[in-house]
Amino acid sequence: MVQITLLTIDNYGSWTHTLGNDREHKLQMYQSSLYEATQNMFSVYGGLVFANRFDEFFAITDGISYSTHLEIKTKLQDLFPFEISMAIANAKSPFLANKQAHLAQISMDCSNLISAAIRKDSVNDGVHLIHLDIEGITQMRKNTSPYEITLLVQATHQIISYYCYDNNLLGFFMGGDNFVIVSDSQTQTHSKNLAALIQKNLNIVVNCGIGAEKTARIAMAMATKNLDEIRRLRGLGCDFPRILDNNTAVNEFSNLPIRN
Repeated sequence: MVQITLLTIDNYGSWTHTLGNDREHKLQMYQSSLYEATQNMFSVYGGLVFANRFDEFFAITDGISYSTHLEIKTKLQDLFPFEISMAIANAKSPFLANKQAHLAQISMDCSNLISAAIRKDSVNDGVHLIHLDIEGITQMRKNTSPYEITLLVQATHQIISYYCYDNNLLGFFMGGDNFVIVSDSQTQTHSKNLAALIQKNLNIVVNCGIGAEKTARIAMAMATKNLDEIRRLRGLGCDFPRILDNNTAVNEFSNLPIRN
């Protein structure tokens, strides 16, 4: 089971019009500030937040209770001049949890609430994440313009997004040439499939670090550690794997200051 929280700015379109025509720079700042605030508040409890269209966010919230969600929501409402709703759901696959959260959200009679579709018999069997990056972007910059590189990154994102959709996963762009896939337990299989698809369609190579733990933040730390190890070995000129899943990273992150 994976637990997803969908955070949405309510009535955002109508609220933006109250700012007048000279508003776009303000909206970008509000959205960036909201992302920073949600990431900060959820990560304290082991969660991880992903931006989705900037007026909406996904949080991976395994181990975070309803009461903690309420506490976070109250703090957010004190910080921002618009209403924010949350919908929490868990399911066997990340994409299904997203669907269940959406159904819980649209079933609410009014905005500015927290709805939940949580199975009481659910077991936290771990968050499985893949941290993927594109090999050789730094080298490409010598002969390729920034905008052309962006087109390549967007094409990679599209392949990842549709693969995730077809396999009941969720995929997110994290900036630069980095992506995170919220996976099921078949992380090695998905990493190999994605690497093959991207190379076939775009003729580029990707690296995948894999992490699995009870909370998203620690799973992300493990995935990033494994991706960093691939980069380290590459820098030494050694033979190195393109996909690395090394559970010896668990102990290093077991004492992170995460609240219960």
